[in-house]
Amino acid sequence: MPSKTPGLLLLSLLGLLALGCSKRTAEDVPVLGQLPEFSLVDQDQKAFVRGSMEGKLWVSAFVFTHCRSTCPRITAHMKGLQSRLSDVPSAHFVSVSVDPRNDTPEVIKAYMTKNELDESNWRFVTGDEEAIRHVVVDGFRVGLGDEDSKAAGADDIMHSNSFVLVDDKAQVRGYYRDNNDGIADLGRDLRALAAVLPAKH
Repeated sequence: MPSKTPGLLLLSLLGLLALGCSKRTAEDVPVLGQLPEFSLVDQDQKAFVRGSMEGKLWVSAFVFTHCRSTCPRITAHMKGLQSRLSDVPSAHFVSVSVDPRNDTPEVIKAYMTKNELDESNWRFVTGDEEAIRHVVVDGFRVGLGDEDSKAAGADDIMHSNSFVLVDDKAQVRGYYRDNNDGIADLGRDLRALAAVLPAKH
């Protein structure tokens, strides 16, 4: 019987470690930056500014409507997150177009309708090129190419594939890869932040 004790202790220790790794509180999610003031518009031509983000939690992604490589996967992940986080009233979603020359509100609206995206808490925003670059590079602090710098024959504009979590004070709280582990971490951290928000949303 004594010989089983070390094994039981090891199992208990591993269980505690696993629990510690999976549980997160809002204090465990660092503040990484503050979004600057910006001015964009969404698929309904409604203003989307920094103040629009305050009081809510935001899953942010960077895509464009005619992208054929990574964007469909990113949008599919966003759609899945929207479904999985439907029990979190403070959870909202924003896709930022990195191709504002082509992605007008009308084009974006048609794209969302065609892909059956739930617009109830999902904004897809665009604006002039300077405004987009300002919020993406200076605000979210992720990479962004441009239409003119595309390689000859390439279909895509270089842009970040990461999701960015933004809190109710428009502060960046995390960057997450577009894979299963990244999506799981994003959902966990958003729920941790949601747990300390006021109930009204």
